[in-house]
Amino acid sequence: MYPLIRWLMTDARRHADPNQFLEAFANELRAAGVDVARVTTGVPILHPQIFSFSGLWELGKGTTERFYRASAAAMATMSNSPIRIAYEGGGPSRFDLVAPKSEGEFPILEELRRDGYTDYVVYAVPFADGSFKALSLATKNARGFRDDEFSLFEAMIPAVAFNLEVQALRRTARTLLDTYVGQQSGGRVLEGQIQRGSGETIRAVIWLCDLRGFTSLSEALTRDALIELLNAYFGPMCDAVTAEGGEVLKFIGDAMLAIFPLREDAAGTCARALAAARRAQAALAAENERREAARLPRIEYGLALHIGDVMYGNIGSDIRLDFTVIGPAVNLTARIESMCRQLGQQLLLSSDFVKAGGMSARSFGRHALKGVGADQEIFGPISPAKVLPG
Repeated sequence: MYPLIRWLMTDARRHADPNQFLEAFANELRAAGVDVARVTTGVPILHPQIFSFSGLWELGKGTTERFYRASAAAMATMSNSPIRIAYEGGGPSRFDLVAPKSEGEFPILEELRRDGYTDYVVYAVPFADGSFKALSLATKNARGFRDDEFSLFEAMIPAVAFNLEVQALRRTARTLLDTYVGQQSGGRVLEGQIQRGSGETIRAVIWLCDLRGFTSLSEALTRDALIELLNAYFGPMCDAVTAEGGEVLKFIGDAMLAIFPLREDAAGTCARALAAARRAQAALAAENERREAARLPRIEYGLALHIGDVMYGNIGSDIRLDFTVIGPAVNLTARIESMCRQLGQQLLLSSDFVKAGGMSARSFGRHALKGVGADQEIFGPISPAKVLPG
């Protein structure tokens, strides 16, 4: 057995990070006497926006990771690449870069020739599910790759596939958890926090927004139009929360729950949450201008921010769990949000939030809230003021 293959089947598995694996793999190839100067891996993945990721190692430059979005332009580029041949299970595809440029050749070949590479080969890497990923190797050696090096390449492909598949499965699991559970919560689940009732009490800013008039909209709009409206509403909300370091926990029908855990002083966390709210308001104001010009229904909503202690962890049954936050602070946030329509405001703040943030705010007086013992003073930001029409 080649020492490189022995390494791939033993020590290589310790490199869970794809970039670390690729760096170590390239170094092992060179230690085996292969004058490789460039190595790439290409792995299509299950992701709502990304078609595939690729690791790129270059001699003297190290490793970088590239992501390709699932767009028409990206697919067109992929279709005019030897990587596509590998993804379809073809090859290996070898290209003599010392030879003159040929008509209709893949664009990547001219790039490699310009960078001084002399030999380039792309292998299909088979996965257990019947799909194929890609491995490419290039050298700047004047003689190109030797025959014995190609024998090594052929022999190592199954072992390379084993490592790439483990990495791809872990990445897919993390992607699914990030997409459906949230990045921070997903990370906790992946680390093994899956016991019902497990969790911790944390202090956080709680964000709750709710779409107005959803029942009438769902009756008046077609299915596709309703989904489009929901995406146009949730998109800016999610983008604003994540841009300021918060985490979207769940969608509850037409409502969205998010948190900003306190990792710094409370004032800083409140400032980020308020900045996220204003970012969302600005984006949705622009979206409503577009919708009005297109004679589409406006997006009307209420949003509340509160700060308090919440239980952050797993609740549910033995077979179905939800990683979320619960507690009186969450309930209070929901009650404050429900006052947005009555007070004619898009954004309301709790007195605790205003105090913790050390910010100036406009008081809307004290109000009795359902399920909350004492009357609560409710505030709105002084600027910018956002008032619902009508």
